[in-house]
Amino acid sequence: MLRHRSPVRTIGLTFRLCLLIGLAVATGHPARAACGLDQPGYRDAAGACVGWPQLEGRCGVPPETRCTPDEPDPAAARIVATPRGDPSLPACKGCGCKGGPGYRGPDGRCAGWKDLSRTCGTPLPGRCTAEGPAAEAGAVADQQDMIRARSHRKSP
Repeated sequence: MLRHRSPVRTIGLTFRLCLLIGLAVATGHPARAACGLDQPGYRDAAGACVGWPQLEGRCGVPPETRCTPDEPDPAAARIVATPRGDPSLPACKGCGCKGGPGYRGPDGRCAGWKDLSRTCGTPLPGRCTAEGPAAEAGAVADQQDMIRARSHRKSP
């Protein structure tokens, strides 16, 4: 059975479409909503909003490397690159000798860059023991706390 739309609904849809096209022409770019509060304010190559936890991985450092700004948060400009360890280095002793942050967690394992602030807390050393701390470890842990706090905040 074939269903037909009512003329009123069809006119309403056409009117909304005309408004969107008019907005796109007036502003010079497609109409879309901003990425929202408590977001870094960047869009990836596909046009999707990028959240704080994905900012470095999807956009790079600085975020303008692979993403376009869409009402960027000033805190995004202060993002520092998270160093990556090198597993190809020969065996060595102590945390941090292969490029890690240099802190041993409460469980006895070396803390990684990815979860440094979650494992140790801030300020460093927190719950961890410093064995060969990297110079940028404190800045990375502070940055991870800021990102976690912003991603868990609720919008009003």
